[in-house]
Amino acid sequence: MNPAVSFAPQRLRAVLERGLQEAGATPAGYCVALSGGLDSTVLAAALAASGVGSDPALRAIHVDHGLHPDSAQWSAHCRRLAERLGLPCAIVAVDARPAAGESPEAAARAARYEALAARMQPREVLLTAHHGDDQLETVLLQWLRGGGLSAVAGMRPVTPFAAGWLARPLLGFTRAELEAWARAQGLAWLEDPSNADPRFDRNYLRLEILPRLRARWPAAAVTVARVAEQAAEALDVADGVAAGDLGALVEGETLMLGPLERLPVARQRLALRAWLRMREVAVPPAATLEALRRDMLQADRDRMPVTRWPGAVVRRYRGSLYASPGDSPAIWCPGRWTPGEPFDLGCDGRLELVAATGVGLSRGRLAGGLEVVPRPEGGAFRPAGHSHHREVRKWLQQHGVLPWRRAGLPFVVVGGEVVAIGDLAYGGTLAAAPDEPSWRVVWHDRPTLTEAEALVERAAT
Repeated sequence: MNPAVSFAPQRLRAVLERGLQEAGATPAGYCVALSGGLDSTVLAAALAASGVGSDPALRAIHVDHGLHPDSAQWSAHCRRLAERLGLPCAIVAVDARPAAGESPEAAARAARYEALAARMQPREVLLTAHHGDDQLETVLLQWLRGGGLSAVAGMRPVTPFAAGWLARPLLGFTRAELEAWARAQGLAWLEDPSNADPRFDRNYLRLEILPRLRARWPAAAVTVARVAEQAAEALDVADGVAAGDLGALVEGETLMLGPLERLPVARQRLALRAWLRMREVAVPPAATLEALRRDMLQADRDRMPVTRWPGAVVRRYRGSLYASPGDSPAIWCPGRWTPGEPFDLGCDGRLELVAATGVGLSRGRLAGGLEVVPRPEGGAFRPAGHSHHREVRKWLQQHGVLPWRRAGLPFVVVGGEVVAIGDLAYGGTLAAAPDEPSWRVVWHDRPTLTEAEALVERAAT
């Protein structure tokens, strides 16, 4: 079949509508990401010709990364193209300069999608021009970088994005088909000179490897796209199994090891991946995930093993796993605390004294001298309502304060006496009597501190 014939606007529309229907998407509008290159030019022109966007509306957004001397000309080209197609077009400038250690490609991509997400309307579909050759490149790169089943699945046709969805309706078409149709329609497009730089992995694959691969296997892109679709379906099934398992494994913020241990090993791995994603923690490579599974299940019961990888830390404590995006030790300076002013605890939030009655510290007897200090070594604490002092270490243990949180707790001290432990407890001679005007400690933006808090799903979660 002639490539120009195999691609047609109505066929594109049918693919798009089927994908959205299968994803359960109900579009309130469409927005095409228009770079000015061949792929996005074909996508925008074909969508306009197909009638997509007549109701609901179709619009275009061009993101100017500011990385190329001709970026202003690219923006002008996209504006003119959109006008010819009858589409409103927004030009958005972003700062795509890479951070230290970040690749220019990754920085530009992150800036682009952040800008697009910020401008999406509720239930709007963002349309990008990734095609079958892009899918082939993505899958091969992910394989070479050690990706798992998700690497085989490649890019999904429709995924949730911002307040709506992201759709890639060109995945079933090759670049040759798009170019043939563009030439038949007399379309003009721009060529990004950076695409010819073989220093970038994707460009090297496109320029050096794929031509040889296609010479031997001409249908490689179509075949890989079909395999990716099947892998995506298998991944959806696996995700469903993991979601069902998590219902019996998760308690609050934690994952219980007892029920996890009773699952087959493959489902243990699936559940761990799903739980980490639920906790918004980076999922590690397969080898690290296996080490996590093995160490957490096999370590002696009196141990508290810890597994770390970039962007994540997982701990075991009393038969449950706790995950966070990483270690963030409380770095704050001890000092005096004036009622009416907040006390800054850095990444762990801030303390504030709020007027109350019968809860907290006596307003009448608190003359001043309020200090916030780290946990006092070997210190003692007399909880409100008790006649005897308790060793701070034992009190923290008894009340289930998580071991890795104990060192960073703020202790409120007056005259060397502990009168409050964060917002967890009050004590000493300044504890307010019932119906007495008082100061209540409010800890804003604080982390989960106790086992009981971690086991109960909080309203803010």
